[in-house]
Amino acid sequence: MNLSASPELRRAIFGADALIFDLDGTLVQTHGAHERSWRQAFGAVGLHMSTSWYRQRTGLTATQLIEDMVTQHDVRLDETEVRAAEFEYFLAEARTLTPFVPVCSIAEQFGDASRMAVASNGDARTVHATLAGAGLEHLFSVVITADDGARPKPFPDVFLLAAAHIKVTPEACLVFEDTEGGLEAARAAGMNAVDVRTWDVHAAGGPVIEVFSSGGLVEGEDD
Repeated sequence: MNLSASPELRRAIFGADALIFDLDGTLVQTHGAHERSWRQAFGAVGLHMSTSWYRQRTGLTATQLIEDMVTQHDVRLDETEVRAAEFEYFLAEARTLTPFVPVCSIAEQFGDASRMAVASNGDARTVHATLAGAGLEHLFSVVITADDGARPKPFPDVFLLAAAHIKVTPEACLVFEDTEGGLEAARAAGMNAVDVRTWDVHAAGGPVIEVFSSGGLVEGEDD
């Protein structure tokens, strides 16, 4: 495996029995697509959604987003109707999605779908539409979503469920995440985690990676 990453990250990958990836913002940069589709869905029922409001809620489930909108505007919404509308808007966006290359290249080079999973707070049809749109479905043998009945991140459930499906112990897993809630979930599951937000691919010295473990934070940068 010829990974263009820090020595710390390479050691973490080689030492893991399984890799578990968050989807939105980690494998695929979907935030813009989701923001546009949610703005259209809320707009269709007469509600305005600002960019700042949405970005403050990165990583929340669809149900949580709708609950927050209901609370803010003191209105009643048909959650099923709003979610169905958002999904239809998102399907059009999904056809244009592209992978986040620095993270996806790790999955491609790791190359063993039986030991890789996606664990997302998203609903199953949106997650699978995203993977299909970005051409990533073939990389993963396990896809855990909100439809699997697990509590959403920051609870550790989705990660623990992914490890159980792959049949490895939690401490043998390495998680890739882009939110504080996701990193908190990984730590609660007893898994090492990489914060991909620190991966500055434009940095002169190469990507900067933070690898969290039960022993604390290990920070690395390419030489």
